[in-house]
Amino acid sequence: MDTFAQRLRFARQRLAWTQKQLAQASGLSQSAIGNYESGQRFTSRALLRLAHALGVSPEWLEFGHAPAAYPATTHALQEGPAAEPWPFEAVSYRDYAALNRRDKAVLEQTVQAYVRACHDTYRQGGKPASSGKRAKKSS
Repeated sequence: MDTFAQRLRFARQRLAWTQKQLAQASGLSQSAIGNYESGQRFTSRALLRLAHALGVSPEWLEFGHAPAAYPATTHALQEGPAAEPWPFEAVSYRDYAALNRRDKAVLEQTVQAYVRACHDTYRQGGKPASSGKRAKKSS
């Protein structure tokens, strides 16, 4: 990958994100993402937003090499499993990213506790709710 545009597209596709999803995660417009990926546009401000949203170093995204502070970035992008896309439809990554550190920690603890409780239920013979259907409330 020789260009910023190629690395940007690669990093986005590795997350299995659409341009729209990257736009939401970075706070940029979908048309701007298209322009960056086609090589028609580049700004350092967008570079930082894109690198943060994609979980890569700005140096890798712009130049193709990882700085000493990010030794695993390039390796992780070339090998290993792809990261999961943002899992929530009703909550944008942008809204999550705007939370302060304390609120993010509380949210993470809450989600972690809920996921553990669900897995405990599954191990005890409970069934996961079908996708697309809400579990019925028992009275």
